[in-house]
Amino acid sequence: MSKIAPYIAAAVQWTPCVHDPKAGAQKAARAIAEAAGKGARLIVFPETFLQGYPYFTGLPGASPEFQAWLHALHAGAIDRNSDALQPVMDAAAKHGAHVVISANEKAGGTIYNTQFDIGPDGKLLGSHRKMMPTLQERLVWGQGDGSDLTVYDTPLGKIGGLLCFEHHMAPARYALNGLGIQVHAAQWPGFPFITDIVDAANRQIAFENGCFVISAREVMAQDRIMPGMPESNCDPMQYAMNGGSAIIGPDGQYLAAPVFGEETILTAEIDLEHIIRTKAWFDGTGHYSRPDIFQLRWDRRPKPPVDMIG
Repeated sequence: MSKIAPYIAAAVQWTPCVHDPKAGAQKAARAIAEAAGKGARLIVFPETFLQGYPYFTGLPGASPEFQAWLHALHAGAIDRNSDALQPVMDAAAKHGAHVVISANEKAGGTIYNTQFDIGPDGKLLGSHRKMMPTLQERLVWGQGDGSDLTVYDTPLGKIGGLLCFEHHMAPARYALNGLGIQVHAAQWPGFPFITDIVDAANRQIAFENGCFVISAREVMAQDRIMPGMPESNCDPMQYAMNGGSAIIGPDGQYLAAPVFGEETILTAEIDLEHIIRTKAWFDGTGHYSRPDIFQLRWDRRPKPPVDMIG
């Protein structure tokens, strides 16, 4: 395989269009154009950017307010067979960019937090449903399985990713390492209270897997939070979800340090040759592995609730 020349990657830190996938896709297309204008060939969006993160999970699950917002989220969730992502795919093709975006995806009565990879030709490479919702997210999202966790072999290198607290699942990180991941798309919400553990997880996975990490988190101004939400009682000019997007090299050091409290697009150069330097120190699935002691068993079979035979 020929050497991949250095290129620019971008992390989009913008406010989503809450429960409006059409407006969200159009806004994502504008972000792709702006990032491409900065030279970006790989563009990563925050968790569930297409319709926004379900911040209403801070409400009691049995409350009428929670149920109303859950119904609205389901109404705005996308069907993967629809054309909801077409504006994003068209923008990716127009600007020749690999795009990683996630959305609330519905299948029947269940909503999933789903990561979509779109190639520079505008075609969908694949998708990954978050395997384990965190805390009160379990009242909103279903569980994915391990069948769609993968790494895509692209002209920009081997690209994969995880969603939010999946980054704290050691077997998931190790599985991606085993697939040879080189560039990791890390999608997170913008909660300020998780900033320290987001930082720790991003830098850990960068060094542990010897890969670049493009970490995207959203900002959500207080006046954009829906009325009745727990976060709506603060200073209306304060960023309730204050970002913290960053780009990290395989040595765990920042190439673009976290930015807080503003909409922005971070960029940094990705030079895959730097991975070799890090892996000379630590290669978790190579010279620093001990398969005679530790092995990961990964069941990649789909787990449909109804599996018809014959």
